[in-house]
Amino acid sequence: MCYAAKKPLVSDEYVLHYPSIDQYGDSLVLSGNLSVPAGKQPKGIILVPHYTIASNMDAPSVKMTADGRTFAEDYVVLVPDYLGYGLTADRVHPYLHGELTAHNCVDMLLYAQPKLDSMQLGIPLDSIYIVGFSQGGASAMWTLKLLEEQYADRIHVIKCFAGAGPYDVAVTYDEAMITNRSMMPMVIPLLFEGTNAAYDLQLDRANFFTPALEKVYSKYIEKKDHDIVTIFFKTLNHKVSHWISKPGRDMTRPETQRMYEGFVRSSLVHDTICPSWTPRSPLYIYHSKKDDVVTFRCAERLQQCYKNLPNITYDFGNYGGHLQSSRRFFPKVKEMLDNQR
Repeated sequence: MCYAAKKPLVSDEYVLHYPSIDQYGDSLVLSGNLSVPAGKQPKGIILVPHYTIASNMDAPSVKMTADGRTFAEDYVVLVPDYLGYGLTADRVHPYLHGELTAHNCVDMLLYAQPKLDSMQLGIPLDSIYIVGFSQGGASAMWTLKLLEEQYADRIHVIKCFAGAGPYDVAVTYDEAMITNRSMMPMVIPLLFEGTNAAYDLQLDRANFFTPALEKVYSKYIEKKDHDIVTIFFKTLNHKVSHWISKPGRDMTRPETQRMYEGFVRSSLVHDTICPSWTPRSPLYIYHSKKDDVVTFRCAERLQQCYKNLPNITYDFGNYGGHLQSSRRFFPKVKEMLDNQR
């Protein structure tokens, strides 16, 4: 186990190196951020699968993500980098591969327990909260699934908070293709390359990317050393067709069909397909009906699968676009956590 102390602010932060697996099931070492409140007893432990990043400068082990910072003053917070960032920045991130991300998250949690035990924090180490938004929202659900199915005898999830998650990756892609618009066009190349790597599809991105995207991808995204959110927004072009070629959007092509099948495989729910897993832990599902990045249809499909479960609270409203609703989600979750104690 490797720890490197960071400069304490409202919390003491550590870089944690821990064993996990990649998409092939092979062993490797991943990294993440472990944060403990400075000078006071924490209120609990929160596992935070983070939202979408594309630069390694934004990896939690490099700097705590904004979602993690929301809780760092009062809670022990664990934020994994995911495969493709931190120690493994030289590899493609299998974007939205929920099952793999869940393993990466749970492995960090389990490996951190001896360190937390040595700190004598005065809180149960086997009871946690899970909080995630966007990619983190879907990852939170996948992580809950893994914990309930394989680790229920070791870890108790007090409550899981999932916001604006692409639980149906395929329908999120469909929405972008139908509307020919994405307020965060960076997710398109990340989704193609991540799915290609996740399932070893060996598809040539030249058959999907336009020259405009290929130029940006090679110069910025592949290197993971630029703020590509800003780069994409500076283009002032949110049309999907500007980034994805006509052949790449043609669902009659075998290559495009293979890619789409990968999106379906990465989906927790899809169309009328519901998972065999039924969540037992208390769940809070949040989504803005006006979300302009992750379609609200994802939340609707999740609700259709679990509409009669008394342990799930749905918070659907007109909370603005994706980024605007995220700024409402985290303070609301923090307030709920603080009030229930």
